[in-house]
Amino acid sequence: MSRGTRLASYLGTTWAAVIVFASLYPFSGWTDPGISTLSFMSMPLPKHVLWGDFLINLSAYVPLGLFVSMAFGSGRIKALLIATFLCCLLSFSMESAQMYLPARVASNLDWFSNSMGGLIGSLVALRANRLPFVDIHLVKWRDDWIIPGAAGDAGIALVVLWLFTQTNPSLPLMGSWILDEGQLLQRLFIPHSFSFHEAASIALNLLSFGLVLSLMMKEGKGKLMPVVLMLFLATLIKSAMAGFLLKPSVFFAWANQEALAGVGAGLALISSFKHGTRKIRTIAAILAIVAQIAFTNLTPNIASPTSELFLFSWKYGQLLTLSGSTSFIAKLWPYLALAYLGAIYRKV
Repeated sequence: MSRGTRLASYLGTTWAAVIVFASLYPFSGWTDPGISTLSFMSMPLPKHVLWGDFLINLSAYVPLGLFVSMAFGSGRIKALLIATFLCCLLSFSMESAQMYLPARVASNLDWFSNSMGGLIGSLVALRANRLPFVDIHLVKWRDDWIIPGAAGDAGIALVVLWLFTQTNPSLPLMGSWILDEGQLLQRLFIPHSFSFHEAASIALNLLSFGLVLSLMMKEGKGKLMPVVLMLFLATLIKSAMAGFLLKPSVFFAWANQEALAGVGAGLALISSFKHGTRKIRTIAAILAIVAQIAFTNLTPNIASPTSELFLFSWKYGQLLTLSGSTSFIAKLWPYLALAYLGAIYRKV
């Protein structure tokens, strides 16, 4: 398997897992619908289409179509047809399974929008493979910056998964605190005492992420700048999603003294490891993640890496699904990172 198809396979598998979770969330209340599982295909289309849900359904399958097509060899019609068919099949399976979930609504319109998204992603892969930017520059960037082989590809998939969680602005950027409505409003308008626990948790989260990021990069490349770029990209993603929810004015409520101090301390800690060997950085990353998990469990009222800011809680439509999926993946990410670090440690 070539490096390009291997990376695409990792990304496609990761994204398919995200779609399966999002489609079946919240995984409770399974019951026999009392009608044919395929009856949703013959249901009339809704008179009023929720275009927000339609676009989310469409866009969710675009990356899947892109990755699957690339995994089968982008630039070929055969790969486009296979990718589109698999996207249609996955969507059809998920809609059929939703017939057994009272909290979900199986829809032929959702199946259509998902399938269209898969087709669009496959078409993008067909065209993008012929573009010099993709064929030359991105491949060169991968070779220059990321470690070769499966370890580098798995690391990229891990970072992509982390970036996906940043589409939920209710999850603090690197924060890990629980704020109810009263506490958040108080912080917005009334000075509060500095919380060292909060700042320490943010620094610990950033340290673990930064060390994982450094280990997937080649030696001699910057250890701090990639982390800063990821923070900047995550901020842009959160800002865009906050604007989509029409609540951008309060998005930077997380940017308090604790957040700024925690990010600053985290970047300083990452910089202190820039001359450390890969083995030292791997051990430090494992210890940081274990400490992060322990800190969360021991101080649930202070630290929770998936706490939600109520102003951005999503309680309807596909936004509820996106919120639940990103929250779950944010909880799962430290454990996936530990598995990745374990594989890295055996090779150093």
